[in-house]
Amino acid sequence: MRTKLVAGNWKMNGTRAQARELIDGIASGLGDSLPCDVAVCPAYVYLAEAAGALAGTGIDLGGQSI
Repeated sequence: MRTKLVAGNWKMNGTRAQARELIDGIASGLGDSLPCDVAVCPAYVYLAEAAGALAGTGIDLGGQSI
């Protein structure tokens, strides 16, 4: 059986602080035991910061198409 994937592709025009707050909230809400693969796909301008925020969380990072 394939592992299920839940990915969030958000379209937000917020600030870097808001993006970080969203990532922190997702990570803390999921805890340590993930029932499926989880990924977030922020806007391009937040990719580098998101990668750092996701390190060690078990949450994958994806990018959006243009």
